[in-house]
Amino acid sequence: MKFETITMSRIYKKLLVLLLFFVIYSCGNNQQTTQETQISGTPVRIIHPQKMDLSEHIQLNANTIFLKKEVIRSTFQGFIRRMYKNIGDNVKNGDVILSLITKEAAAFDSLASDLSEKNLSRPVKISAHSNGVLTLLNFHEGDFVSEGEEIAVISNPSSLYFSLNVPYAAVAKISRQKNCTIFLPDGKKVMAKIHNIIPSVDPVSQTQTVLLQPTQQLNLPENLNVSARLDLDTQKDAVVVPRSAVLSNETQDKFWVMKLLNDSTALQINVQKGLEGDSLIQIMQPVLSVNDAIIIQGGYGLPDSARVNITE
Repeated sequence: MKFETITMSRIYKKLLVLLLFFVIYSCGNNQQTTQETQISGTPVRIIHPQKMDLSEHIQLNANTIFLKKEVIRSTFQGFIRRMYKNIGDNVKNGDVILSLITKEAAAFDSLASDLSEKNLSRPVKISAHSNGVLTLLNFHEGDFVSEGEEIAVISNPSSLYFSLNVPYAAVAKISRQKNCTIFLPDGKKVMAKIHNIIPSVDPVSQTQTVLLQPTQQLNLPENLNVSARLDLDTQKDAVVVPRSAVLSNETQDKFWVMKLLNDSTALQINVQKGLEGDSLIQIMQPVLSVNDAIIIQGGYGLPDSARVNITE
């Protein structure tokens, strides 16, 4: 019994030594793997800042309008005897649009009575006083109209403008002499210039209406939705980086880039942004060199003085 007890004790000791060996070996492998990961670092891609001319712009929806319109109104209360023009017809100054008769004349006509005063039944013709196209017709022959009621509208296609609502904060940056680009629904681009800024702000959206005049004669319908791009500012030889290189906090009041100190260490550098283009951002402060290495991919969430691994 004593011999068996000594044998079992030796076996347990050997098993304990083996178990301890495996634990130490596993910890060593884990530590080695951790050290290898720390040495390799987070894989990142880098770029170098560039110097170029950068323009900041806004792109807003706009619509076509005709500024010159003539509203045809009834001169007295009565009935429309005849319409001489239809919607879409070209109209010249002096063309007769419609004729009106009084209620009394219409009543006598319905009774087939012979009036002693012929002037009472004579229709009154209403003519256009401008050139254009008949774009609106609210009544037809036989309809009753009140005095001063709007019957038709004549629009002048040569008075085509683009109307858009610009945020008030951006209006101060817009120059009246600057050109802008209009993108039509069919993919075509036309140029326009700022014609006028209406001195009134929408109380809800806090925007001002800006009228853009096309630089060429266009044959477009009214109320066509288009897109207008207006340049706000231009900076010569700006130091720029891609948008993906500039990181920020949740409140968007602090910005930084991850700049490489050497081949394996990246530092967090706080920056002051300047103009912003479609894909590029100007860095005002600090002054970056075109030889600096800035992380463009893989930098999100990295702490200051992070270990990184540059990939192609």
